[in-house]
Amino acid sequence: MPHKRDDIFQYTSEQLRAFLDERNLRHTPERFTILSQVCRLQRFTIDELRQSLTTLTISRATIYNTLSLLVEARLVQKLEKEFGVRTAQYELVGVTESTVQIVCQRCGRVSVVKDSTISRMLADKRWANFIPDHYSLYLFGNCKVCRKKIYKKQ
Repeated sequence: MPHKRDDIFQYTSEQLRAFLDERNLRHTPERFTILSQVCRLQRFTIDELRQSLTTLTISRATIYNTLSLLVEARLVQKLEKEFGVRTAQYELVGVTESTVQIVCQRCGRVSVVKDSTISRMLADKRWANFIPDHYSLYLFGNCKVCRKKIYKKQ
């Protein structure tokens, strides 16, 4: 599993090329430019991705369509809004470190926490007919700022 940004992009580019070839889709420069930014950001919202692409002439539709394609190719995963987050969050799959993400259900803020206890526990777990390669664990609640706002209203 690559760890450097250039290696991550090369690795995911190869996966995207294979995915596009399987479906007889074009290898457009825009798709690979967007993938490059996704690799750089690793965890992002659509707005953050769009802001990182402002110097380029890539349409909003191309960004959305390419992001959907990357999700379908399982290069990117989406944290759905239904889970209490106001803005959809995305992350690069399989090349980022396994993480615990704390999600505020009120404001949508996501914080990444590294927890060695959880990592060890999951590494020691044996799964029947399954070999995990990474994980993302999401904890939902209210952040400190939102808790203060809630308690002030009471």
